Amino acid sequence: MAEKVEHGRSKLISNYGGIGSVIDTIDCSIIIESFDNWHYPSYFDKELNQYIIIDDRLLNRLKARFPLLKQIVSIPTEDGFEVQPQANIFPKWFYCPRCKRFMHYNDWKNHWQDRNNFNIQCFNPECKGEHLEQVRFVMTCDNGHIQDLPWNFWNNRKPVDETKDSAASDEENSPKIVLKYEKCCEEQQLIYEISNENTDLSGIRIKCKKCGKSESLKGIFNFQQKCSGQKYWLGFQNGSFVKEECDEKTTVKIKSSNSIYYANSLSSLWIPEKQSLELDIDLRTEIDAIINDPDFEPKDLEKFARRNGVDIQLINNYLDNHTDEYVTELLYRKSEYEYFITKQQPEDKKIRFRQIEVKNQLLGFEKLVKIDKLKKTTVQTSFTRNEPIDVDSILVGDTEYVKNYNVKRQSLSKNNFETRVLPAVESYGEGILFILDKKLLNEWESNELIINRANIIKQHGLSSEWKSHQIEAARITPRKILIHTLAHLLIREFEYICGYPMSSLQERLYVDNTMNGFLISAYDGTDGYLGGLSKLCNNIENLNKIIQSALNRAKNCSLDPICYESEGQGIAQLNLAACHSCTLLPETSCEHGNLFLDRKLVIDEEFGYFSTLI
Repeated sequence: MAEKVEHGRSKLISNYGGIGSVIDTIDCSIIIESFDNWHYPSYFDKELNQYIIIDDRLLNRLKARFPLLKQIVSIPTEDGFEVQPQANIFPKWFYCPRCKRFMHYNDWKNHWQDRNNFNIQCFNPECKGEHLEQVRFVMTCDNGHIQDLPWNFWNNRKPVDETKDSAASDEENSPKIVLKYEKCCEEQQLIYEISNENTDLSGIRIKCKKCGKSESLKGIFNFQQKCSGQKYWLGFQNGSFVKEECDEKTTVKIKSSNSIYYANSLSSLWIPEKQSLELDIDLRTEIDAIINDPDFEPKDLEKFARRNGVDIQLINNYLDNHTDEYVTELLYRKSEYEYFITKQQPEDKKIRFRQIEVKNQLLGFEKLVKIDKLKKTTVQTSFTRNEPIDVDSILVGDTEYVKNYNVKRQSLSKNNFETRVLPAVESYGEGILFILDKKLLNEWESNELIINRANIIKQHGLSSEWKSHQIEAARITPRKILIHTLAHLLIREFEYICGYPMSSLQERLYVDNTMNGFLISAYDGTDGYLGGLSKLCNNIENLNKIIQSALNRAKNCSLDPICYESEGQGIAQLNLAACHSCTLLPETSCEHGNLFLDRKLVIDEEFGYFSTLI
């Protein structure tokens, strides 16, 4: 049975609660089900209007991968009734801490059929309703599937010598585990024993009360088996959970490990010029309903156009608006960057901004864009397990994708990439777009010392085991490391100034040969934000002091000189002088997983961009 989920809306399109992810609740862990099971109305039903998000620029970009996509729909609020995120319990195996009984969820539930509601409690009267504990181990494969370990076979193994590989297979010096894949006895009754003295995995044993066969969990992370192709996030179909054929090997992970789920999400800032504002939500769903009528005739659209005073060509453009053209993240952001630095405040009420020239007032910068109102739409398209992918591989075609990655992108929908809708979160907020001094930046990044230092990070990235690191490292430049690190330092400083915690502030980088800026923004649901961030632009002299304070603070890391002189730290050694004490942010604030950072490029007295300011 699917369970309703009470979870933050933004988390439902993130690494911490997206479709297919495993999250902890008060009672147990659950896996979030496909939005197909959330009971959204049909894409041409008027009842869907309350959920539709209009962002034609984003919609058109998504159609390169989702050719039948018609609507982007909002994640429902927790007080919604008809549409609610659904989930099912996973992992499926539980044990009683008191009597040690260890069974599959369905077996526990069957024992409660003639009693009161099953609330994940032990049925043994002596246990007095003891709450069951869930196993913390799962198995995942590169194709994105997830499954339980074969616990009912765990205590029935082949002898080590039968495996023809008695040598140690990992750093725990444990032998290879090979199961017989049959129960230890006909009347198997498993118990889950945890030693009070031995806290290692060898202190946890799976034992049969009937035959006495017992095995510990020592070496569990060596265990592999053929994947069963389970897709629990798609829910039930024909009486069982959805699955597919898979030839990959599964490996054991802790259920709370970050590596079991990576959400592939894209975000878009609202640009009025890129929207078809003449067609509102009501008109769009009515057009779709006309097209889906079994008795549809082309003249029906003409009648609709005349009745509503809409140009028929506009309707045809809406219906034919399919593109196979793939838009890179860099090109997509360039349109945002150019809009904010070249355009004036539009009539559109969803956005409010103005440019401020600061070249002679704010050293190191040439322009600020004070954004008092900002709309952002974030949509999740798929997910991977075991390894993340880079942002430009999220929408790229399969032929190009498999050249770079072995991990498969799993769809959020039963309809795979032919879905008609995708869930998203629409947020309103505020921000400041910082534009660095182009002339000063060009002179700075031509320094041989700076180029060589950036190449250290590049080489570390190219040597990483993860392909996403290799791809990002191949296009890393001193300019990007500088701007990325500077954004981190300012976010850390703004926490003390503007009323937002670091976790509520986000960076958005605009970096290439023609872009040299970064946006720091804050969002609060759909209609509220504090206003303390954009107001910093009202007093440039004070903002200058805040920036200088951030740079001075960056010179004093509690881990210096170890951090400052580091030749590589963090995942894959992709940071230099940057650690949690001086530079890193909450994961929700950083676009690059707190990687590709080096405060030396910002503040070093010899070659730092701001060396003359501090």
